[in-house]
Amino acid sequence: MVKTPIPPIPPGARTLALDILAGARQKGRSVEDLMAAAFKRHPLLSRSERAFVLELVQGVKRWELRLDYHLAAISALPLKKLHPLVLNILRLAAFQVLMLNKVPARAALNEAGQQAKARRLPKAHVGFINAVLRRLAAGDLPALPSLKDDPVTALSLATSHPAWLVRRWLARLGLESTQARLAANNQIPPLTIRVNTLKTDPATLAARLAREGVEATYCRLSPGGLSLAALKASPVQLPSYREGLWLFQDEAAQLVTGLLGAGPGQRVLEIGAGRGGKTTALAEAMANQGLILAVDYHRRRLQEARLNLKRWGVAVAQPLLADATQSLPLKSGTLDAVLLDAPCSSLGILRRHPEIKMRLTETDLATFPPRQRAMLARAADLLRPGGRLLYITCTTEPEENEEVVNAFLSTHPEFHLATDPNFLPPPARSLIQPPGFFKTAAETHGLDSFFAAVLVKK
Repeated sequence: MVKTPIPPIPPGARTLALDILAGARQKGRSVEDLMAAAFKRHPLLSRSERAFVLELVQGVKRWELRLDYHLAAISALPLKKLHPLVLNILRLAAFQVLMLNKVPARAALNEAGQQAKARRLPKAHVGFINAVLRRLAAGDLPALPSLKDDPVTALSLATSHPAWLVRRWLARLGLESTQARLAANNQIPPLTIRVNTLKTDPATLAARLAREGVEATYCRLSPGGLSLAALKASPVQLPSYREGLWLFQDEAAQLVTGLLGAGPGQRVLEIGAGRGGKTTALAEAMANQGLILAVDYHRRRLQEARLNLKRWGVAVAQPLLADATQSLPLKSGTLDAVLLDAPCSSLGILRRHPEIKMRLTETDLATFPPRQRAMLARAADLLRPGGRLLYITCTTEPEENEEVVNAFLSTHPEFHLATDPNFLPPPARSLIQPPGFFKTAAETHGLDSFFAAVLVKK
């Protein structure tokens, strides 16, 4: 008889958070991926501990710039010269002391010292950590710069956004709108899910979730969405999740896929399939009839997509590992529709992925439009006359949005802009702005910031 291995006893939330933050730097992976892997390794971790890990890791990444400003002011050494582990221990403790009212400073400082000893850091490092954090707990901190004297630096440090991004938004949006956007990016987003209408409906699922101990309310704009609260266990451990009755998806992402107007029996290409969220929505719109070729160039994402598609009950999708800037194994003029979820700067989802703020540079922005234009051109060639092309990004920047679409239309006269509000539920139709661009914003709509446009081949 084969014995089922007993899961290891999980470490404390602070230890796990430090592992994730340190691993992100060493392995070059996102903290979200590392958190998911850590939670999978430790299924015995309680819901409250999971929530605390998430709060610590995302909190450090959300406020990293401001935390470093305060730490640099009281550190005898420049932060760039510190051992990476020392810096992450300091950031974790500083986040708890400065940003979490529920954590006593003494507990955060004590845990930081224990972490340093457990990692066998030299005594000098341990002493240094203790000295810095004692000054931090004593409130020995400089004031933030004045908004009147230096608005870019003041907003950058107060909201923990890079100065280049603040400067960019101030120039385009003005002070008031920039402040609203920065504040919205630091809000904890709601936990929204999309219901699998191939298997159930929102009302039935809401009742099922209630029996599983989860409070679910209807989303404001998406008829297939629910917002979750009062969870007593990890959501992915719920039987309804394992049965493929729902998946995590922001309300804006739920709405945008419907703009393609895909229907049963069509041949659809999806570029940038990721983990399969929009693929499942396409399969629902097509009543699981036809063909979806789901393309992505990240092997790990496609592996996850295959699992999600199987769990969802999708029978019409074929995942394909490929770079859509290059030729795909399809004939020109044969597709009914293309959904292009373009690679972008992701500045529209900072509230969900705060580490992007410190990972992205201003120079990086120029690298996205050429790839986006190349993908659009490749996709356009594959459509039949009358075919529809849905261009999507999750960024706020015109160079990746309106300018890419307008440049495409200027060189492809056989296409015209035809984003149809009738493909959206009535409460969401106002999200389409002249001359026909779908746009959402965290500061205005309480949704992730998405951009989309539908281009139809004449």
